[in-house]
Amino acid sequence: MTASAEFLRRESPVPEAESYLGFLETMLEPRWRPGEWDARLWLFAADPENPLTGVYPCPTPGCPRVAAITGRLCRSCIIGEPGDEPAPVRRRAPESDAPRCMVGSAGRSCQAMGMVRGLCNLHYSRWHHSSDNGQPRLSIEDFAAADTIMYRRGKPCAAMCCREESNQRATGLCLWHHAMFRKLTKLGVDLDAFTVVERPLNFRSRHEFSFIDLPPILRTELLLVLQERDRNAFRILPETMRRIVRTAMETRARSIHRLLDTEQGRTRPDKSVIGFLRHAGLLTARWRYRHSGRDMRSEDVWDAAVIGLRKDRTTRTLCSKGTLDFRPISVDWLREAAKDYSRHFDLAADQIRDVIRTIQVVSDALARRPHGARPELLTRTDANAVVDAYRHLTDTDGEPRTDSVKYDYFKLFQRILRNGGDLESLARVSPKFMFITADSLPTAARARNPGKAIPEHIIRILDANLELLAVDEAFANPVGRTRALHNLMLQTIYQLLRDLGRRPTEIYSLPRDALRETDDGQPYIIYNSHKTAEYGLELPIHRSTARIIQTWQNALGTVEGIHPDAASYLFPSPRPYGPQSRTHITPTGFHTNYWRWIDRIRKLPDVRDDPAKPADFLTRSRMGLYNWRHTYAQRLSDNSTPPDVIQELMNHKSFTTSTGYIKITRERQRQAIEIVNSTTIDRRGLLHGPKDYAAYVRESVATPLGLCTEPSNVKAAGQSCPVRNKCGGCQYYRANLSHLPQIDAHIVALTADLAAAGDIAEPWIHQSLKEEINSYKRMRTALLKEKSRLTPEDKAAIDDAVTLLHQIPPAAPRLETTGERRMLPLTPVRTTNRI
Repeated sequence: MTASAEFLRRESPVPEAESYLGFLETMLEPRWRPGEWDARLWLFAADPENPLTGVYPCPTPGCPRVAAITGRLCRSCIIGEPGDEPAPVRRRAPESDAPRCMVGSAGRSCQAMGMVRGLCNLHYSRWHHSSDNGQPRLSIEDFAAADTIMYRRGKPCAAMCCREESNQRATGLCLWHHAMFRKLTKLGVDLDAFTVVERPLNFRSRHEFSFIDLPPILRTELLLVLQERDRNAFRILPETMRRIVRTAMETRARSIHRLLDTEQGRTRPDKSVIGFLRHAGLLTARWRYRHSGRDMRSEDVWDAAVIGLRKDRTTRTLCSKGTLDFRPISVDWLREAAKDYSRHFDLAADQIRDVIRTIQVVSDALARRPHGARPELLTRTDANAVVDAYRHLTDTDGEPRTDSVKYDYFKLFQRILRNGGDLESLARVSPKFMFITADSLPTAARARNPGKAIPEHIIRILDANLELLAVDEAFANPVGRTRALHNLMLQTIYQLLRDLGRRPTEIYSLPRDALRETDDGQPYIIYNSHKTAEYGLELPIHRSTARIIQTWQNALGTVEGIHPDAASYLFPSPRPYGPQSRTHITPTGFHTNYWRWIDRIRKLPDVRDDPAKPADFLTRSRMGLYNWRHTYAQRLSDNSTPPDVIQELMNHKSFTTSTGYIKITRERQRQAIEIVNSTTIDRRGLLHGPKDYAAYVRESVATPLGLCTEPSNVKAAGQSCPVRNKCGGCQYYRANLSHLPQIDAHIVALTADLAAAGDIAEPWIHQSLKEEINSYKRMRTALLKEKSRLTPEDKAAIDDAVTLLHQIPPAAPRLETTGERRMLPLTPVRTTNRI
């Protein structure tokens, strides 16, 4: 067991238990649930009228008792003894003038205290068993008038502050306390311990529980947990609390984490008890760390929920579970650096996991180096070893990681070194090792976009079966909401996903007044982008979509009882209690019904027997909620929407991101190529006349720096260059404005090569590099000169075309085969990063 685990399982987190108990008591809410909680007796008596209490009135007419499940009978009614008489008055404390037994005849009367239905305990027992001999049982009134046995007034009950009368010779307790004591003896409570504590009377109902016999710290923690959960709209379940109290007394547990260990160790643990104790353990861990002054973030294992970390960088939702283990980082200074960096920059849980993974790579590499544990002695050789570790990174199965993963991990480590240079754990790193921040790994080539948009014929099938998007018959309708209303909400969410192209969470969290109109009557919506932390964004929509929203708003206006916090959302949560009742519908609340809907449609005879096989498309890999965002972007692209407009409507920082959502059609490629071809020049800077798309495909092939028109190389798909890719000196070399970035990058790379050659190369090598650099500079000057002659409208058209062409992934060259038409790459192949 770790030190942290032992710290949480002790009764008190500090040696002075009284100080921790006092700390807890300062957080108690003094007037909490005055009608249900008795602070003096540590007694909770659930009120069935309170929606946040898990008891319900028995549906049997006239029965005053309660049930643990709504719509179910109480225990008495289940066994056939319904409580058809009025509920007896529950006395929680003794009375100064308690009523006497109603039995009396011939001028004599019973002096014992009335306990049950006006009779003392002994007379009630006599009346209850009067039918055991086969005779009919008299009514209470007739029995009281006929019975001739009278009892004397009893002695005071031995329980503290109890003025009831004792009728038990062995214990000296009253009826109620004797029944309570008999149960507690099985849990280890003796008579002396029982009588020194003030206890409630008539404590025997299933909707009541008491903390009176628990250790002071444990019962105070449990009470604080109940109050905190109550503030967050969690229900209190008396049945669950009674089980927890019983377990605590049976096991002598003195902390909530000990209780959780016990329950989890059972053969058949109670799920409701486990859920409550886990949440209670989270809250008490926070209180214990706060009081003791300890910081979990200085330890090697972090509990994300206890610390209160965000789940990921795009949300403000806090973690409810999960641990972050820094122990796999074997090098001490790197482990401290990972913790310092995560703590200093307040990273989310997913970001911290990435930090652990990337620094573990460095740790494994430096652990094998002689000075790996001494950051001030690291050298350039150590840095090269780390770079090699990233280059040859593998997963747990030994399979090589992808280039993109290697690149992202290495970039993150470089960012940690640069941004965390002021941290104490990183300030000692040797300057020679810091040269690693100038190294780089090759990025993965852009993969060809397979297209994730949902086809129109599939959308038509979904729209035709929209009424099947409905909750199951077993769905429990919250108070004030019908099944038809919930179905309409699900159908509205689907239609907005289809029409608006927003991220699913942006649809769920739409404000209730999201629908607006411009001054000229054009509809638009206001939405929030949680991923980019942008709020109040505007999106123009069609009038048909506006009518869908209006229909739902009108239906929502008839619903009552929505939590005030959730009422500000267009799709408030249907949950009647718990933290989720205060917000919008959750992703689970929609996509569970969404996938059931897809399954229903796939099984329809018309869909299953369709020759086009639409059922094969209705799968989780092709019909994901995010696919609707791809569908929206593809629709814009197919309508020839300009790239900058697509970028803005998708709320992306660059069009590069937008191209990951769309599959560029050949028609758009053709248009873009014909536009930029008007600026094509050769190596001498002479402008060549524009060619149509067919001639472009037929007579040229892509090269790293432009286009090649040399016939043999074109025929070989760019794999047979006679001048070994020295394009700047070849008469077949062509370039246009779309190739400027590649030319600029190549000039920089050649200049670096010239500087690196220095004194180690012959003069002819220097001369060759200088001439090659000058040839590309002439090409660059000629292209910029040609661009300067364009009108503003032509420049805008050229820029859009260039942007589009840069985002089309290049096709891998493929040699021509007999009987097969060769597809030539239509965009330049980018040069790899130099290391």
